[in-house]
Amino acid sequence: MMGGRMNERQIRRMMQQAGIKSSDMDGVVQVDFIFSDKKISVMNPQVTILDIQGTRTYQVVGGEEVTGEVTGITKAKDSDINEEDLNLVIQKTGVEREKAIEALRKNGYKPAEAIIALMTGR
Repeated sequence: MMGGRMNERQIRRMMQQAGIKSSDMDGVVQVDFIFSDKKISVMNPQVTILDIQGTRTYQVVGGEEVTGEVTGITKAKDSDINEEDLNLVIQKTGVEREKAIEALRKNGYKPAEAIIALMTGR
């Protein structure tokens, strides 16, 4: 490649030749990264989608970073909880969803043990 800076048109042409499509997402107010123990929110970021041979990649740039704790609502979306088991615990004990999830986790994801623990106050 020749020396010097490339202009935007040259960059777009090279990306097109490589099969890379790029588009900006307008109106993005917040992007959240949710970890098992914390949450990072990026407020008012610039988000670009790169489509590279059918695979989409999201690029998040700038914005104000806000760090917080993971809430019970967020944890309720975890894939390690069986919905049928969760509903059974809620139905049998009458506790809220977050408390049922916590009981299932503490009792090895076994609904019977979670129900007993909640009913006996363990």
